[in-house]
Amino acid sequence: MQFSKEVPWRRLQDISFCYFSSEEIRKLSVKAISNPQYLDPAGNPMVNGLHDLALGPSDSKDVCTTCSQNYYSCPGHLGHIELPLTAYNPLLFEKLYLLMRGSCFHCNLLTCPRSAIHLLTNQLRILDRGALPEVYEAEAVLNRFLEGNSGATGREIQEELETYTKEVLKAYPKKQNLSRVKNVCMIRNKLLKEFWRMHMKSTNCPHCKAPRSVVRKEYNCKLTIMMTHKADPSTPVSGVRDTKQLAHRGYLTPSSTKDYIEALWENEGFFLQYLFSGMAIGKDFSPDMFFLDLLVVPPCRYRPINRLADQMFTNGQTVNLQSVLKDVSVIQKLLAVMAHEQTETPNETEQIEDDAKPMEPFDRSFLTLLPGESLTDKLYSTWVRLQCHINIVFDSDLDKMMTDKFPGVRQLLEKKEGLFRKHMMGKRVDYAARSVICPDMYINTNEIGIPMVFATKLTYPQPVTPWNVQELRQAVLNGPSIHPGASMVVGEDGYHTILTSELAQREAIAKQLLTPSTGSQKFAAKVVYRHIKNGDIMLLNRQPTLHRPSIQAHKARILPGEKVLRLHYANCKAYNADFDGDEMNAHFPQNELGRAEAYTIACTDEQYLVPKDGTPLAGLIQDHMVSGASMTIRGCFFTRDQYMELVYRGLTEKKGRVKTLPPAIMKPCKLWSGKQVVSTLLINVIPDHYIPLNLTGKAKIAGKAWVKETSRHIPGFVSDTMCESQVIIRDGELLCGVLDKAHYGSSSFGLVHCCYELYGGEMSGKFLTCLARLFTAYLQLYRGFTLGVEDILVRPYADRARQRIVEESSHCGGKAVRAALNLSPLTSDEEVRDKWEDAHLNKDERDYNMVDLKYKEEVNQFNNEINQVCMPLGLHRRFPENNLQLMVQSGAKGSTVNTMQISCLLGQIELEGRRPPLMPSGKSLPCFQPYEFAPRSGGFVTGRFLTGIKPPEFYFHCMAGREGLVDTAVKTSRSGYLQRCVIKHLEGLVVQYDLTVRDSDGSVVQFLYGEDGLDVPKTQFLQPKQFPFIEENYEVIKRLKHLDEVLCKMDSVQANLYNNSILKWRAKHPPFQRNGPFLLYSQKKMAAAKAQCEEQYIDNGRQQAVVLLINNWHSLDRKVQKKYLKRGSRLPDPCLSVLRPDLYFGSVSEVFEGQVDQYTRQQEAQNYKQSKVPSDSLKTLLKLKWQRALCEPGDAVGLLAAQSIGEPSTQMTLNTFHFAGRGEMNVTLGIPRLREILMTANSTIKTPMMSVPVLPTKSAMKKVKRLKKKLTRVCVAEILHNLDVQQSFCIEKNSEKSNVYEIKFHFLPYEYYRREKCLRPEDILRFMETRFLRIMLEAIKRRGTKIGFYRNVTSRKASRKEMDEAEEAATQENQDESEEQNIVDAEADEGDADATDAKLKKKQEEEVDYESGEEEESDENAAEEEKEGEEEEKEKEKEHEEDNDDLVPPVENDRRHSRSKKDLVPENRIDHVKSLSTFVTGYSYDSENSLWCAITLKLPIMKAHFDISSLISSLAQNTVIHETKGITRCLLNETRNQNGEKEQILNTEGINLPKMFEHAEILNLRRLYTNDVHKMANTYGIEAALRVVQKEIKDVFAVYGIEVDPRHLSLVADYMCFEGTYRPLNRLGMQSNSSPFQQMSFETSYKFLKDATLIGAKDDLQSPSACLVVGKVVKGGTGLFDLKQPMK
Repeated sequence: MQFSKEVPWRRLQDISFCYFSSEEIRKLSVKAISNPQYLDPAGNPMVNGLHDLALGPSDSKDVCTTCSQNYYSCPGHLGHIELPLTAYNPLLFEKLYLLMRGSCFHCNLLTCPRSAIHLLTNQLRILDRGALPEVYEAEAVLNRFLEGNSGATGREIQEELETYTKEVLKAYPKKQNLSRVKNVCMIRNKLLKEFWRMHMKSTNCPHCKAPRSVVRKEYNCKLTIMMTHKADPSTPVSGVRDTKQLAHRGYLTPSSTKDYIEALWENEGFFLQYLFSGMAIGKDFSPDMFFLDLLVVPPCRYRPINRLADQMFTNGQTVNLQSVLKDVSVIQKLLAVMAHEQTETPNETEQIEDDAKPMEPFDRSFLTLLPGESLTDKLYSTWVRLQCHINIVFDSDLDKMMTDKFPGVRQLLEKKEGLFRKHMMGKRVDYAARSVICPDMYINTNEIGIPMVFATKLTYPQPVTPWNVQELRQAVLNGPSIHPGASMVVGEDGYHTILTSELAQREAIAKQLLTPSTGSQKFAAKVVYRHIKNGDIMLLNRQPTLHRPSIQAHKARILPGEKVLRLHYANCKAYNADFDGDEMNAHFPQNELGRAEAYTIACTDEQYLVPKDGTPLAGLIQDHMVSGASMTIRGCFFTRDQYMELVYRGLTEKKGRVKTLPPAIMKPCKLWSGKQVVSTLLINVIPDHYIPLNLTGKAKIAGKAWVKETSRHIPGFVSDTMCESQVIIRDGELLCGVLDKAHYGSSSFGLVHCCYELYGGEMSGKFLTCLARLFTAYLQLYRGFTLGVEDILVRPYADRARQRIVEESSHCGGKAVRAALNLSPLTSDEEVRDKWEDAHLNKDERDYNMVDLKYKEEVNQFNNEINQVCMPLGLHRRFPENNLQLMVQSGAKGSTVNTMQISCLLGQIELEGRRPPLMPSGKSLPCFQPYEFAPRSGGFVTGRFLTGIKPPEFYFHCMAGREGLVDTAVKTSRSGYLQRCVIKHLEGLVVQYDLTVRDSDGSVVQFLYGEDGLDVPKTQFLQPKQFPFIEENYEVIKRLKHLDEVLCKMDSVQANLYNNSILKWRAKHPPFQRNGPFLLYSQKKMAAAKAQCEEQYIDNGRQQAVVLLINNWHSLDRKVQKKYLKRGSRLPDPCLSVLRPDLYFGSVSEVFEGQVDQYTRQQEAQNYKQSKVPSDSLKTLLKLKWQRALCEPGDAVGLLAAQSIGEPSTQMTLNTFHFAGRGEMNVTLGIPRLREILMTANSTIKTPMMSVPVLPTKSAMKKVKRLKKKLTRVCVAEILHNLDVQQSFCIEKNSEKSNVYEIKFHFLPYEYYRREKCLRPEDILRFMETRFLRIMLEAIKRRGTKIGFYRNVTSRKASRKEMDEAEEAATQENQDESEEQNIVDAEADEGDADATDAKLKKKQEEEVDYESGEEEESDENAAEEEKEGEEEEKEKEKEHEEDNDDLVPPVENDRRHSRSKKDLVPENRIDHVKSLSTFVTGYSYDSENSLWCAITLKLPIMKAHFDISSLISSLAQNTVIHETKGITRCLLNETRNQNGEKEQILNTEGINLPKMFEHAEILNLRRLYTNDVHKMANTYGIEAALRVVQKEIKDVFAVYGIEVDPRHLSLVADYMCFEGTYRPLNRLGMQSNSSPFQQMSFETSYKFLKDATLIGAKDDLQSPSACLVVGKVVKGGTGLFDLKQPMK
């Protein structure tokens, strides 16, 4: 470690983003580049070329001509290319275009209202002071002013707003960094985005009343304009082509655009300087930034020439610049030719001033290569080409038409391989090693075995002192190749001496280690780079690094004979490592600070608990489990020699006396039990000055596993007493129970976890090491372990029972299908098969899924029966003699499912949560019959591995295996990108010294982390279940936590007083509903309000009386409101929010306080005589533990939360859908749902749902069934029984041929659906006549025209111009909105499916169809008809809604009355249908029962044939007869509530909250819940939405049995809703971030860089990303604070 005497005198404080002006670039540049050739034939740089030596050497042989330094020392110098004609700046072209579009070409003013301009100017000024409410107030001030003076002039508006702004600016003094807070950034973005969207549109000028001029941009290269005349004749504007007809389109050259923008800037500069605040040059704002007069050439070293063998490859940037240079030279020649001809330049382009004298002879050959007729045209086309090439220098994607492109600046910055992510966020390091890992159970758990080849290469810079000089001398003498040696010595003057193999050189250096060297003294002492040695700390890492424990610090243990890194088994789970070829990285910290942090914070002993949920990570695995369980089993004894050997094998590193225990058996010979060996280890590992622990717990092996036969009934006998599943430790001695996975595996509240809690990480780590050595020795010396066939055999009687059940199971299929399709048991097999086939081929898979579900239910019963017969009593050998059972029960490896598959049967194979799918033929595999009933045809495997499985069963088994593999491959990229998104957003959240959680810009996200301020890993023993353990070990903890000393120093009085005052308040106010002031007011006035207005509901489901009350309350006098406020009871704030928990002892959360009180009361009630601990002392201790569990300032809780969500998401399978409840409701699950909640925050989700409990009254139970019927959507297909289509051929008199179709619709009888659907047969028939037949005819017409013109369709690529016009149509606003709706990941290269899908879609869309005119015409007609139809449908819906006002289905009479008399006549109905189209020749219907209708169509014969019946079937599927908006289906499910009472819950697919509010008398609306966060936020507010986000994430994980601590979820939810709206964690959410570097290092770096420069943003270098980019220490963890040194 080098202590340099030089102190840095400058520190980077912040970075601001702005543009260089042309003058500044000319000053910075060392040379103007003009030569397109950059190398001569010999390969040397050419003068004035792109590799000119003035820009720095591009090769190690050259020397820089500017600074005369060589290739390695020269920093590189800028050059520039002078452009002969002005060009657009590609960075600002988009904004320039919008500016042109939103301004008037006649009076040079913006066309938006003056009020909008003055409002935005003042709002941005106010925003700079951080006055957020006043920003909106300014708008209100303006609106009030305009209401009074509708014809106010711009000046009056300006004055009004100015006076208001001045008041605000006085009230808010200017503070540092206020404008760079997330809220301010969000509002600024919102205001600017609104302004560009709303006001920068092409409109008529309100100032000079000129009509609008249409400006278009064409492929990012040129602007075209449709100029219009003002009402009075005026002169044409210069710089526009085509002057004859100004209403026609002309081109705007960059020069004329520049003149126009300058004129605009003169008029509107006061406002535009706020809009483009990044354009300030000094104090002047200038529009020159929109244009380029020159192009910067980066130094040669940043675009090196790549050499491969004798070939040279030019850098892409150089090629792009070269093409610009070629264009420049062509334009210069052209201008010279034009000057030479001395003809006047046509007025389309500006006069070019050229001082050069005309040259004699001109080379005009180049003119033939240029497109265009006249010289002016040629110049113009070259000018556009120059613009294209300049665009490519910046961004190669700007030119869509060029195929062979080299990367531009944007491509160098963006994506995974870009500068930000590859070279700034992560860097290559020295002093690291990477190798394969292999296991080693003899090293300590906190050690890592280093092979000698690494030990001699990894070195540490150690300063020489008189205390370590002997050791370092020896190291220098040993040299670089002998360990422990050294590789290099650095003198005080900074001179490096590399040690060689010559002994004499090394001896000389060794002797002079303490001798001070002469010359300048840079360092205080010499530094020796010594080899790594035992005990040095190393950081180990395994990729993927998904959570904090993936990097931990281990102590090095040099292992001379080894070739690879050696890792202890206990650490496997933390790294998710196995030994099948995994590799790991080891890093060697190079200074004392890094080493200190690694030893004390990052070492494995301190990382015992995982931050996700506080459960242990380290634990023994596999063989150690088996060994431990069989060693601690009752009846395992050792002689004295064996006992001593085992104890010493366990305690190899123990120094001093070993405490031993007396033997358990004295006669006939002394024997020690296995339990005593473990106890001896435990007593010796616990430090001497600590009291040994007490523990009462359970083993993993359950009590019933030990039962050999049922016991006799003995009164008062408890079977668990002294059972081996009860683990009891007293004073460090294991008295009863077997130790297995629950105690030394990675399990909560086991022996090792308790040791960690009581004695700290070092002791628990030691204990694990000792146990590993002990169990290894026992297994090797005394036990051994193997598996045999005997372990998996089943007894004959069980085998016979199994055969019988298998036989029975083959007949259950028919029953399952009948049950699923609601058929009677007597239905014939043929009919059942037909129904099943219909369900299978139907688009709506509901019935087919039901068949699947019923099959699974049936088959599962048989599966369970077989398992009960064979396991565990049917096995040939029983536990614990059965080694396989011992392995499974103790938790070593495998599960009961594995043993069942070996000995019983494989069971039902599932793919994506369903049975294997059927082919269109109805078979699952070719070897079965179509729609076979036997369960084996649907993947039910009755075979087992013991006796083998049949080929079809094996095939099914392989299908499931393959699904697993594919799933794993797809899942990694998905979950990886999800985790990256969450981490990049939350990276700056850190706990500060006032216990708040703040983002890097200082905005408070939570006032107390996780609502209680506790650190997740420290909360484990604060659960009520663990209170007895704390009580048992009161003395240990008291001594460990220094309880008495703490109480002397802490102030515990205030918190107690405050808690008592809350208790008194609660005693006074019984726990009924709190009376708020408005509640009291409404109770008093409700009756009057109801009398005042008629009882009816309004839009959002609120009664009119309620709305009236709310309005009255707001308009009440303050004094009257105060009266109600006094009467309302207000609960005092909880202790935590008043007294800071870190300063006031005893200030704990209310929940914890309640749990402690309850526990102490229970103990006192049980009259615990055994308890030695008084309840007050226990309370004090628990409160101290609570205080010690507070989250420490500096904890990067944001990163921990992100990791705790990202890491478990890799374990989730990708099954998108899952059937909730009885298999009827579809729910999105797994990663797709997480992406929906976190990454996209979509307002439309895949499976929206609502659930509302039904009120437990009889009337509500009756009405809810009718409500369910009313809310369910009905399609035509659901009530259609069958469809008959008869086709005949017909020739008319005039020999016209046509097809005649007779189509007959048969509907289901009313009885079939009257219970389920809210319809009558008459309604259906009426719908068919008025709506469905019209839709059908339109579809037939459309299909006919499509087929007719199919051959004429040309599919060709769109031309450049057309692409541009399409681009034009989709203006900026639409892009923004579509981006918000469907943001695609910028991670296609990471194998993300979404992005590639989107790209393919885009490609397909670019292939544009051009149909002939006739079809367009027919489409227009169809559209008109569609419109009419829609209007008619709306009218019909209105009628329908009026009829359906109450919940009774529409009654025939009402229907009849609502129609006109004319409607009743059958002829009119028939005529109406005939009038729908000329194709309809006849119509008839069932006038009695309304059960059928028939229509006859006559269609002209077409070249191609299409199937009319399939067309009608698909229409019937999609046409809705009856629906409630937003809801597709309704289900009534019965569940139990928290009190265990049964209740009905109404579940809906789809969401319509106002509709639910209308049924307050049926539904318990207080408990309404929906999974759509946006709907909850809009209806109930952001706090409710926040809870929904938490619940939804928790539910996604719960399906997979993963638990994530609610503190992490609450932090993520709080962050997403921080701005008052629900924001996604993608690049849209990143827009409001105040750190440009954090934005750029996430995604779309170029866009964020552009935006930051446009507004002149500044980065304070507070966010972690910004710190990494500039190489500063991150402000978190130990970097949160600064140390101040006293100077005296």
